[in-house]
Amino acid sequence: MKSISRSRMACAIGIAVLGTPSAYAVNNLALEEVVVTAQKREQSAMTVPVTVDTFTNQDLENTGALNMEDIQAYIPGLKVGDGVRGGGSTQSSFVIRGIDSSNISTGGDPSVATFLDGVYLPRAAITVPFSDMQRVEVLKGPQGTLFGRNAAAGVVSFIPNAPSTEETEGFVMTKLGSYNLFRVEGMGNLPLADNLALRLNLLHNQRDAVIDSKGPAAPDPGEQDNQFGRVALRWDTNDRLSMQFAYDIDRVDNGPQARLSISEEFSNFPDPTDRTLETDAMGGGETREMQGFTGKLWYDLTDTTSMTLIGSYRAFETYNLQDEDATADDSVYVDTNNIEDSDIAYFEMQFNVALPWVDAVFGANYSKEDTYQQTALTFSYGAVLELASGMAGIPQGLLNTLLGGAVAGRYVTERMTNEGDFESYGFFSDLDFPITERLNIITGLRYSNDQKSFSWDAPLTDFVVSQALGENFFFNSDGVETASESWDKITGRLVANYQITDGAMTFLSYSTGYKSGGYDSLNTGTREAPLDPEVVSNIEFGVKGDFFDTRVRTQVALFKMIIDDRQEAIESRSPDSNGAVPTVINTDEDIQGVELTADWLATENLRFGLIYTYREQESSRESYFNAQGEFVVADQLNATSPQEYTVTLDWSPEINYGLLLFHFDYIYEENTEPENEDHQPFFNTVNGYGDDTSLLNARVAWNTPGGGYEMALWGKNLLGNERVSQPGGLTGTDIGTFHVGIVDPLTYGVDFRVIF
Repeated sequence: MKSISRSRMACAIGIAVLGTPSAYAVNNLALEEVVVTAQKREQSAMTVPVTVDTFTNQDLENTGALNMEDIQAYIPGLKVGDGVRGGGSTQSSFVIRGIDSSNISTGGDPSVATFLDGVYLPRAAITVPFSDMQRVEVLKGPQGTLFGRNAAAGVVSFIPNAPSTEETEGFVMTKLGSYNLFRVEGMGNLPLADNLALRLNLLHNQRDAVIDSKGPAAPDPGEQDNQFGRVALRWDTNDRLSMQFAYDIDRVDNGPQARLSISEEFSNFPDPTDRTLETDAMGGGETREMQGFTGKLWYDLTDTTSMTLIGSYRAFETYNLQDEDATADDSVYVDTNNIEDSDIAYFEMQFNVALPWVDAVFGANYSKEDTYQQTALTFSYGAVLELASGMAGIPQGLLNTLLGGAVAGRYVTERMTNEGDFESYGFFSDLDFPITERLNIITGLRYSNDQKSFSWDAPLTDFVVSQALGENFFFNSDGVETASESWDKITGRLVANYQITDGAMTFLSYSTGYKSGGYDSLNTGTREAPLDPEVVSNIEFGVKGDFFDTRVRTQVALFKMIIDDRQEAIESRSPDSNGAVPTVINTDEDIQGVELTADWLATENLRFGLIYTYREQESSRESYFNAQGEFVVADQLNATSPQEYTVTLDWSPEINYGLLLFHFDYIYEENTEPENEDHQPFFNTVNGYGDDTSLLNARVAWNTPGGGYEMALWGKNLLGNERVSQPGGLTGTDIGTFHVGIVDPLTYGVDFRVIF
């Protein structure tokens, strides 16, 4: 077995590319070999016994994707945020195979681990933009052995381009589009010496809202305004030792989410397909100020042994104020704000040993995270009257008609403040044994330990009703309450993979993953009864490779995941609460399904792709109070995932001058929300509710013969789909102010790129 080169160790965490277009040859769309480090060791993509998908730099260009929400339809089993609604920049989450994060509480953890350049990212930082990104990678199923913390359902890894000492290069790209879209990105790679290189990339993205806002508040919901920059310096000190230092800065200043009211009583625009809304949210918007430092060291100890050291520090502040009633009617005014100020330090040490009889990886990592979170809920006195009307069975609007004038313009703000101090460490080893020339057995083991200290503080407001009752309406604590707990777990994997041909293989694996227990930031009861750890086991059979004279590349995975004590977020109204609030309960899950990605190179110039997923899910919940305050005994729910598929076409016809590339993709998702347990009959009267997602996107690009210039025309949602999400909202059940999200309308634009 060949020795480990320093170039191998220079890669962070790579994952195989299957099912999406990668690099394009001069005038064809050939399926090229991809070398990855999915198992923290350099391997061909066709020999990695793990279900992985990736989104390459070319894919990012074809789709115009800025972040993960833009690429979810191209990776089977992946969702971002809450369906059509999305999750914004600071409260988004990744969902893999139906397993999502519990909620926005800093006392809990995501079920999908996210890495940037090999470094773990906390939840509020995962929506980094795709600036000079080499690829985005999704590894599915529990990855407790090599990735550790919170990799219970899978891993998402962002791999930026690294500095190169080979040549001076760079580009400037501009994207102009409807709704005043303006995106400009630049990159420069500069070799400073034979062994020293600097790489700098900058991104600015701005777009107006894609809905019409009639309310008095600003900025408009859905506005985008973000900037990102990264500088990296690589130093190859000698033949054995290399180092890299990187710094990135991210600024987000977006409008609040576009929440469209469907209320006939309180909204002037109850039809969401009009794409018109009103909002009176005071100070609405979503911001993030973030910066991170990363240092890496690669050292070849011997010809067969190498070491990698990673150290990182990241700090961020977020602000996210949203209109919860989605109207401009002061009598039902409710908004929420989530403020965070957190930092995390991450360290990892890894050793790779390549011997004829074993390829081994072992090491340790450690992280320390300090968190501050304040959740604020502001409501008008009129909203209290409407809440009281609902509780007493009084017709909507009656109390406000009688008393509204006396309470108009008066508001109450309740706050819950949480602080956390978290430490996590782990030790891991992974051994790959070649049994025969075609058969390998892999065994892996990891020990993880998580320690958490957490606090709650919700002071009594001066609201007259709260003063009389001696408690707030929603957020309460007995002064500053604190808790501390630790959890640990041993996870591992066992894999058998067989090389069918030189370009195709099959594998059978059993793997386990773990997410530590934690605390619910809005539920002080978890001080005495913390959330149980989430434990996942997965059995998987996969086939991947190139077939039919390398004209068909496919990956098929059949899996069965069992999750014990999944931390699930629901809206719950307990007997001592005046309204429903986000609450976390434990649920047992049994999920099985199939995922498929395939590419067919019909000719050298024509390529088709298919992405498909199907999943069945059984959930056994503990008893809980639902959003209506009704006690629900422990029950079992059976669900089938909606039919989803994406079809792609790439065509590069022969022309006499330059390179022409047509890219089309069609995205279909069946709408099963009317079968959801939260469905109410009147939802069926909402235009767009129950519609399937049916999106047609296209891009045509032309490159000059030398490849120095590119121009492109593109359009999204060419069919004008108007699917809306299932009605919901914090005040929907209690006051009747349900709201929805809607897919973006038809958008179009042009791209210009100069490469030097």
